[in-house]
Amino acid sequence: PLTYFSGIGAGSKRGILFKGGASLEALNNVKTIVMDKTGTITKGNFVVQHIVPAAGVPLDEGQLLWLAAMCEGASTHPIARSILTAYEEKGTAAGSGTVENIREQAGEGVEATLEGKKLLCGNVKLMNRNSIDLSGYHGTPGSTEVLLAMDGHFLGHVDIADTIKADAKSAISRMKAQGLTTAMLTGDGQASADAVAQEVGIDEVRARLLPQDKLSALTDIREKRGAVMFVGDGINDAPVLAGADVGAAMGSGADAAIEAADVVFMNADLASIPISIKIARKANIVSKENIAFALAIKILVMLLGLFGIASMWLAVFADTGVAMLCVLNSIRMLYMKTE
Repeated sequence: PLTYFSGIGAGSKRGILFKGGASLEALNNVKTIVMDKTGTITKGNFVVQHIVPAAGVPLDEGQLLWLAAMCEGASTHPIARSILTAYEEKGTAAGSGTVENIREQAGEGVEATLEGKKLLCGNVKLMNRNSIDLSGYHGTPGSTEVLLAMDGHFLGHVDIADTIKADAKSAISRMKAQGLTTAMLTGDGQASADAVAQEVGIDEVRARLLPQDKLSALTDIREKRGAVMFVGDGINDAPVLAGADVGAAMGSGADAAIEAADVVFMNADLASIPISIKIARKANIVSKENIAFALAIKILVMLLGLFGIASMWLAVFADTGVAMLCVLNSIRMLYMKTE
């Protein structure tokens, strides 16, 4: 127990909350790290990456972004907010005219008018419904794209993507160096999931999953590869966190996820995953050292006692002295290097 108490303390010093020694012990047996995408591997905030006017269109990037911002001004959707943020940050000059009659089309985008001309801002489905020629449009894998058209002509598109955490690639490399397999479960589209997985080095990807599908996928991975650790942050991750051998939640995530988890990463970074694995493995080694050392000394003193060689002081050392040495050995966990 002293070893695992020290392991819990070592984790706490690094922003890792282990909810008891059982969590630390179970983590030592993990073979696969399964992660959610949004909020775990990525930051969960959408950012405008590129503004691409269509060929032959007399608009620059600033004017195209202005049109998108004017259309999305009344929307509370995360993608709309990212466009408005980009417009405010870039300080783009306003275009000419006033965008009026803004009507949001559920699941498609926005329809509006600009100086009597019909303005469209949304996805491919919105463009197709209005018979817009998209022959000059080429999508970007892994990005969410907002397309714009006016008066029946395609104007261009804005690429928006969730940003990957800075430490994701190095953390996943460390996991692989520890002999672990990595997998990602997400409700996002396959192209977006594959792009993220390829960039950071994830071994297996399962996309377009509902919350109940994630639990089924986790069970399948466990059957194939052994004990799994699931890392997530959303309220819809709570069932999967509870169903994993070890559930870990990002400290920045939903309260339900934190409640259901065995481990909480207060720093909300992926680097905490390989650090927690290292602490768990070290705790396992130190606990075995303590058991072997204590039993060996006690057996030796008992044998010496049978032959009348052991003194009272040696017997005291075998009991209290060995216990103190095991405590000191356990305390080494607090000063271990995890980098």
